[in-house]
Amino acid sequence: MDKRIALIIIGRYKDEWQPLSVEQKRDFTTRVGRTLSGLELTPITGYRLTATPGAFIEIWEANDARAIERAIKNLEAWGYTRYVDARWMIGERTVHVPPRGNGSE
Repeated sequence: MDKRIALIIIGRYKDEWQPLSVEQKRDFTTRVGRTLSGLELTPITGYRLTATPGAFIEIWEANDARAIERAIKNLEAWGYTRYVDARWMIGERTVHVPPRGNGSE
């Protein structure tokens, strides 16, 4: 059995987000994806939370907690929290890896 570590981001766009152009917003979200993917995190899911305008949840997974810690530090370093009021949660799940064949297949 292997473990996967999750970065769960529950966020809400701040007022500073609103005046950005569509292109600036797209560039920002693209940069988030590139940053996290570049640190070997895999996107699992994302939702807009309809009860709270501008709120969302995203889940990204990595093989170890160090990758998650680096991801949070990188997001904070380039100003993610300037536009997003974010809560970072870290979780884990067990991944069941099927046994390898005995070579007789």
